[in-house]
Amino acid sequence: LFEAVTTNAARVMNLENYGLKPGCHADMLVLQAADPIEAIRLKATRLQVIRRGQLIAQTPPSVSQVTLGDQMTEVDFCL
Repeated sequence: LFEAVTTNAARVMNLENYGLKPGCHADMLVLQAADPIEAIRLKATRLQVIRRGQLIAQTPPSVSQVTLGDQMTEVDFCL
């Protein structure tokens, strides 16, 4: 499924210089997820948007607060 929205989508749109290798545009998203399955399952937060190798947008990591008894703890469910 992850390939459907990344590599395969770029192929269908005939995008040139797509990917993370020398000579490519270096367009990418940095997601708050441990792996591609978690990125889709959790609708991962976009931590960084990079276009042509330049950071153009940034979002702080998503953190949840969980209270168990009297104690509140911050949890990142992606790790």
